[in-house]
Amino acid sequence: MQRYDTVRLSATKTAEGFIRDTPIVGRAGILVYQKADGSTYREYRPPEEAFKAESLASLQGKPITLGHKAFVTSDNAGSVKPIGTILSSGRQDGNNILADVVIYNLDTDARELSCGYTLTLDETAGTTPEGEHYDAIQRDIVYNHVAVCQRGRAGNARLNMDGDEIIDTDERQGGNMADMVKVRLDSGIEYDCAPEVKNELDAVRKDAADKQKELDKVQAKADSLEAELSKEKEGRKADAETAKANFDAAVKERIELLGIAKTHKLENADSLTNEEIKRGVVKAVRGDSINLDGKSADYIEAAFDMAKAEVQAREDGIKNQREQVNKHADSHEDAVDDVAAAYERLKAEEAELYKGGK
Repeated sequence: MQRYDTVRLSATKTAEGFIRDTPIVGRAGILVYQKADGSTYREYRPPEEAFKAESLASLQGKPITLGHKAFVTSDNAGSVKPIGTILSSGRQDGNNILADVVIYNLDTDARELSCGYTLTLDETAGTTPEGEHYDAIQRDIVYNHVAVCQRGRAGNARLNMDGDEIIDTDERQGGNMADMVKVRLDSGIEYDCAPEVKNELDAVRKDAADKQKELDKVQAKADSLEAELSKEKEGRKADAETAKANFDAAVKERIELLGIAKTHKLENADSLTNEEIKRGVVKAVRGDSINLDGKSADYIEAAFDMAKAEVQAREDGIKNQREQVNKHADSHEDAVDDVAAAYERLKAEEAELYKGGK
């Protein structure tokens, strides 16, 4: 955050025409600012912050400018064109801060000083040891430059040039400090300006804020529509994946059923529904021992699974017997009659297994 505060410059000229002085460049205490709505905001600069060694040292070597043209850096110093330099660190003088300065050329009737600096604003309200209320505390003050200004907020600043020139800053150009108001830019820098300038700035800010609100509403609506579209796309993708999985499962089931129908020699199986094939297989396995009339799909499904399991068990039994017969034949070559009898039993059992399909 950045600030401009204004204090008095009391200066003299050297034989070369330079202005050398040790003016007040800051102070501790309450600083009153005016917010955009016209209310005041009181910021407290406690002595321990105003006179902190690091803060006072930051004054030395900083430029003096004609008005607050910018926050001065090495990149813009050429365009700002400083008119002087702060020669020393700041030092405490009672409640004030003094510093040695030199101004090379003061081609203006302005005689007041205004400091530009950064700070950390601790927005904790409280009361000073003297009992004054404040809304926030200024901390970590680092000076950037000092500007020579036409008007300051003190209202009684004077410049004494070798004792023969008195300039009353309150009366310059018919102005009155009571007419000045302070505005704070978005960067944190504060300026004194005429009320009409502040009113215009407030109107521009209000218009920008209203437009931003409308823009936020439009953006919120667009974000909502985008979220709904994304959700719809995800839903369709999930539906497509589910449909594909269901189709693949249906194809696999149909192929399996047609294979079972062929094994049990069901006629015109291609033209039958899955349930009709299952009914036919159950009848082929169970024969007239089971009545499927009026039975539900779940019943047919359960009966079909049991029939498949039974057929599979029979096939596994036959396979096992065949293996046992072959093993017996390999180890007892002289038992030809026994082998022949075993094969006859296998043929009978296979015929029994598939009798429903004949």
